[in-house]
Amino acid sequence: MKAPPVIRLITAADRAVWDVLWAGYLEFYKANVPPEISDATFRRILSGHFIGLIAEDKEGKALGLAHAHLHAGTWGTKPVCYLEDLYVSEEARGLGIGRALIVELTTRGRREGWQRLYWQTARDNLQAQKLYDKLAQRTDWLRYDLDL
Repeated sequence: MKAPPVIRLITAADRAVWDVLWAGYLEFYKANVPPEISDATFRRILSGHFIGLIAEDKEGKALGLAHAHLHAGTWGTKPVCYLEDLYVSEEARGLGIGRALIVELTTRGRREGWQRLYWQTARDNLQAQKLYDKLAQRTDWLRYDLDL
């Protein structure tokens, strides 16, 4: 792809292509999410609870997605943005789609006055880490989950 991707907010009309990208994301992480959870996630994107972005080529083919949400933090007064999901379709990897999605969030955050954008990835997702190491500072923090 020579032309940069078009990055835009997800709309209700994107449901079918979002389903395909979302399924690819879940498959990549070997995750099984019930349909009602996927439905709720899409509703949250449309309601503005999540920032939902889609990346397309110039012909309008969906190549990737990002889901992020803002929250308050205790170490500042500005909003903090957590990039919860970032996915690029297998055939579009290596074309700058992931970078473009993160840059779009970065641009939006600077414009809107966010304090920070942060995300995480699996320890074995080395391909993604190559990109992330170019865009952000890797921290020494470890994540712990306590499912309730």
